[in-house]
Amino acid sequence: MGLGHCVSAAAAPRLRLSQAEALAVRVNPSLEGLRQAAVGLRHEAVAVGQLPDPQLSLGAQNVPLNNFSLSQQQMSVVQFGVSQAFPAWGALTARRRKAVFAMRAAVENGYERRAEIVFLLRQAWFAALYAHKAMAAIAREEGLARETLAAARARYRAGRASLADVLRAELTVDALHNRADRFQASGAAARARIAEILARPRPPALAAQWPALPVPSPATGGVARQPSLLAARDEWRAARAAVGIAKSAYWPAITVKAAYGKDFFPGSPNWLSVGLSVSLPIFPAERQDQRLDAARARSLEARYRYEDQSLALTRRLRSAESLHAALKRELARTQRSLLPTARAAFSAALGSYAAGRLGMTAALAAQKRVLKYALLRLAERKDLETVAAEIDWLTTQRSGGYGNGQ
Repeated sequence: MGLGHCVSAAAAPRLRLSQAEALAVRVNPSLEGLRQAAVGLRHEAVAVGQLPDPQLSLGAQNVPLNNFSLSQQQMSVVQFGVSQAFPAWGALTARRRKAVFAMRAAVENGYERRAEIVFLLRQAWFAALYAHKAMAAIAREEGLARETLAAARARYRAGRASLADVLRAELTVDALHNRADRFQASGAAARARIAEILARPRPPALAAQWPALPVPSPATGGVARQPSLLAARDEWRAARAAVGIAKSAYWPAITVKAAYGKDFFPGSPNWLSVGLSVSLPIFPAERQDQRLDAARARSLEARYRYEDQSLALTRRLRSAESLHAALKRELARTQRSLLPTARAAFSAALGSYAAGRLGMTAALAAQKRVLKYALLRLAERKDLETVAAEIDWLTTQRSGGYGNGQ
């Protein structure tokens, strides 16, 4: 059935690939999850750059236990105080920078996932089309096989062929049904993948024509602006900001305190207390030094991860461009020469068999070559479109949103 299950109802609207792409980036739950993660990090970037909240205190000192009277002794005081902590110099700026870069990395990961969703949708779409068109090719091949069977029966009735020729021709027809079942199963799996990407309970009706994707051109910008690479770069920057946080620990943190004391003893004055407390990072070998070294190691790890990803994406892009050029030549050769020649050879072989100048083995071989090259042409078209979609994914620019052809 191929796509027949999806498009059997004549009145059913058939979804085009461009419509499916727009729908996928709007409803796919993984994209919404990444968007919410970026929103959370954006709010966190604002919060971590603020001073700690001031601390208010209320207390009573030197209250006698015999009657709890605040006016019995001059030393009894009720205090109201406030204190404000100031982190070490540079700590707030470094924390803010780290959070901002983490937020940017999350945004870039969202764009990368968006482009990847489109690529996965296209990949499944081409697989479904291939299965559908392969089943149509098998149906045409069945027509050729029945022509061979009719010729075998005619020769058998005329006493010029054996029953074995007829049985071999019948087996060829039946064997085609097994191949059709395989393609039907693979097409169903591809349509199920499409339904999953589109967050639908069942596969939609798909348009049965090959979509017109943009022709990949040599990537002048390469992968330098690919969202996943930009995300890795921002993760590296966040790791470098973490080094700044570790360095700020060598500076003292300061807390300023002020308190007002109310003395209820007759004639006693009220009191004002102020103070300043400072942390003393004077033994850094086992604490600050270790944390700084750890932060530097993580920064180097993020840097090498970024460089490794850049090399991997560049290698993958070059391979895809080379494969696309080769597939384009192969498809043109199959369409121009191999498939027409196989069809002509089958016609000649069938005529020779009917005339008794050729055996059944050669006739069946010529018939099978027609299906072989028909399926080869479809596979080359599927692979060509899939590689074009991969190149589009690898060269996605954040400014384009998803898919350079969109």
